Amino acid sequence: MFDYKDPTETNFLESQGALDEYRAILQSQYLNSARVPNSSFTLLEAFEELAVGTVHSITGVSWLAFPKTASVSFETIDQQRFSWQDEYVEWRTEKDDSGSVTRITFTTEFPEYYEALAEVSLDALIAGVKEVIPGANPTVQELLGVSSDPIFGRSRRFRNHLPRNPWNNGEKGILCLTQQFNTLGALFNLLDKCGIPNPGVAPDTVCSIVGGACGPGRNSDPRVCSAAQTLVRNSQGLSLSDPAGINIVELQGVWRINGQRIDINDLTNNRNVWSLSRGGRRAVLNVVDGLTLDGETITSGAQVSQSLFVDAKVISAPETSLPDWAKIGQEARI
Repeated sequence: MFDYKDPTETNFLESQGALDEYRAILQSQYLNSARVPNSSFTLLEAFEELAVGTVHSITGVSWLAFPKTASVSFETIDQQRFSWQDEYVEWRTEKDDSGSVTRITFTTEFPEYYEALAEVSLDALIAGVKEVIPGANPTVQELLGVSSDPIFGRSRRFRNHLPRNPWNNGEKGILCLTQQFNTLGALFNLLDKCGIPNPGVAPDTVCSIVGGACGPGRNSDPRVCSAAQTLVRNSQGLSLSDPAGINIVELQGVWRINGQRIDINDLTNNRNVWSLSRGGRRAVLNVVDGLTLDGETITSGAQVSQSLFVDAKVISAPETSLPDWAKIGQEARI
């Protein structure tokens, strides 16, 4: 099994005895996608066995975090996260008593991280929540929807209860992606289906002909699908780079505090307005007095998402350089 990294760029999973559980979850995803017939998607192990002199490439496929399919107001997008925030990015907007926005927390983390912790023990899961939300004191009922620690099915209960978990649904915090389309399985499915050569149509239209694997109306899916199809047409084998997931890349736009322009992506000199953590999978915007985006006061997370870019990193190498077992048509050998 591949030595998948802790996506938070820490040793937290290992410290809780959950790294092997996490790796097993990921291995299952990679295997399922690598076995899709005629897809250029393969296991990460293949890129460690390339022909001599071959170097792999890693491409960041980026898109806008704003939910393109949303037909409602910014306020509704913020309030109805599980209905509208569908670009592999979700957020929680905090306000003061006057209704002014004070903080916006964005996440691109998948639930599998916490499922691995839950599989180990309730204590490991609680420790994971506290690691993300300092001061959190979650109960079994809040995390799992039951009154006591179950003997079996802890990780399944955790995932199923996420929409009602106050440490995730916005009542007390936000942990991970929960909207129905924002799943790790969907990301893998998108890459492996769009990695099947389809030369009869333009790469940017493949999204519309791979069934439910790709949502053509979104910002994310068509970009990832087109990138995968372009790679396979250039005779490249591909996979989701380790650590697998979605990365928060940057905020665009003109940002000012009391009229003075700041480089908000300069994490050492942005007056602590914007910070990244969890390996670039969690970000916090502290909405200080006088903060504006393109001359406008910050009034919602959806407003900020119009300037936020994220990406998925795809690893690739020439098909001819891959080991025989990893080439298109050899899926039965995996």
